[in-house]
Amino acid sequence: MEKIKETLLANIDADLVERLLRHYKELKQKFSLSQYEPSQLNCAKFGEVVMRILEYITTKNYTSFDKTVSLDTLAKKLEQLPRDKFSDSIRIHIPRILRAIYDIRSKRGVAHIGEITPNLMDATFVVSACDWIMAEFIRLYHTGNSNEAQIIMDSIIERKIPIIEEFGDNLKVLNPTLSVPDKILLILYKKHPNSVSTSDLKKWIRTKSPSHITTVLRRLDDDAKVHSKGKENIITNKGIVYVEKNLPKEI
Repeated sequence: MEKIKETLLANIDADLVERLLRHYKELKQKFSLSQYEPSQLNCAKFGEVVMRILEYITTKNYTSFDKTVSLDTLAKKLEQLPRDKFSDSIRIHIPRILRAIYDIRSKRGVAHIGEITPNLMDATFVVSACDWIMAEFIRLYHTGNSNEAQIIMDSIIERKIPIIEEFGDNLKVLNPTLSVPDKILLILYKKHPNSVSTSDLKKWIRTKSPSHITTVLRRLDDDAKVHSKGKENIITNKGIVYVEKNLPKEI
């Protein structure tokens, strides 16, 4: 999250960045804990900040938070901005995505048909939409190395696996009863399409001996669930199918 903050601060007001990251962190936490309706509420709060960021990017000013911003009015203004000065994402795409988030949040929650609740489906959509907006801000406004920006973007949109919790640069599988091979596959599944180093797996998965991780990786490679090259490991299509059919991804 610190790298995201550093990137955004290069072009966006500090108070807006703080608010954006706070609501983003809260909506992701609530979604990972299966609190689907509260996560959608945080998505709406996230959207309130995004609207003001769009104002700031295009005018260097923004509406105070004690006043209401009309998304429809803002969207019309943004759409009229010159294409050679502002990207289509700022002018068109992000405002329209915000409209979809608000419509899902305000209209879908009014009535459910019988016992069928769309909470998970709706929350998955709006959280993914917030991920896209965050990643797009990084893409548009990073000032450093493009590879670093790509890594940040990939970390935002990678698979969401509630049974795996992140603590800074560390990961922890929250089901201690899973076997070492299954823990490895879950982590590689989460990080796909990126690879994971053997040293990181040894750090994240406790075993009686670190060499056990190497042994398990060799077996998974022989079984074609993992492709290992040097010190890097990536899950294969066969491994993905195994995880999706057999392993729990919720807490």
